[in-house]
Amino acid sequence: MINDITANFYVSIFKGRVIGCGKVNLKTGMIDAIFVVPDHSSQGVAKSMLVFLEELALCNDLKLLQLESTLNAARFYRACGFVGDEVSTYHSPRGISLDCIPMQKKL
Repeated sequence: MINDITANFYVSIFKGRVIGCGKVNLKTGMIDAIFVVPDHSSQGVAKSMLVFLEELALCNDLKLLQLESTLNAARFYRACGFVGDEVSTYHSPRGISLDCIPMQKKL
């Protein structure tokens, strides 16, 4: 997992400190993660990362982005143009199960 993070994640930095990160799989169009440290939430960090990942996807000729939103983040992703309402369960490779909402956005 550490190799994946160092090779494929992008970070948001503020005053020399990492305050967020994100990843898009440029083969599948899957946004695997966007995280923001709690003391920087609601400051546009996640939105800026998402815009960056969308631009990266477009530069790689992707026409569709997909993600599995946590229930509390679904409203944010809908505001950013993603669609999806049906709750499913995400099963991580580490054995964790989490309710989520699969969502898509055409680019």
